[in-house]
Amino acid sequence: MRKLPAIESDYLLRLDKLPGYGEKLVRWEEVFEQSRPLRIEVGVGNSPFLIEVADREPDYNYLGLEYSHKRVMKFLKKVDVAGFKNIRMLHLNSDLLFSDYIAPAGIEHLFVNFPDPWPKRRHGKKRFIAGERLKAAAKLLAPGGGFSLRTDARDYALEARDNLEANEDLENRFPGAEWAPEPLYPFETPYEIKFKAQGLRIYYFEYRKRPDAAKT
Repeated sequence: MRKLPAIESDYLLRLDKLPGYGEKLVRWEEVFEQSRPLRIEVGVGNSPFLIEVADREPDYNYLGLEYSHKRVMKFLKKVDVAGFKNIRMLHLNSDLLFSDYIAPAGIEHLFVNFPDPWPKRRHGKKRFIAGERLKAAAKLLAPGGGFSLRTDARDYALEARDNLEANEDLENRFPGAEWAPEPLYPFETPYEIKFKAQGLRIYYFEYRKRPDAAKT
């Protein structure tokens, strides 16, 4: 097996080295050295999306998650060029982070752009918007916190619509609509540009945590 090149970057975090790791509750304000609301993108891929959001709204801490070694390297190069001090990255699957390490109501906004659709039925539980996984993510959102999802896969979009509507902690920013007419953040990802050029429809979802939702 070919050995993957080591990744060295001031923007790349190691989960087991973070303050609070041993207690399974990371102190994110210490990680960023700033006490600001935390925003997370699951699966940053090869997209500058999170950097563009951070550029427009700098008064937040931004954390990118990515499992692919190659994509981690590409994203870190983009962050390095941007030079923003409020962006960090973890090289891992979101399930590991969301099962522990973030306090309930600890995320101000969660972005999920073009996740793996896992089209085979036997892989359905691996989808990010699968029932229990979505419930766990919703519990981590602060009251009023946002959940933004975009996908080109219609089957995925239909399941996302049903599961988001069924989640009692979340409310649709566009009540009565199956999906949002446009994304809250208009920055296009490379996949989005590619899919639109192919004439494919993009499905947008914009939800938020209900202000009266329980924190636990």
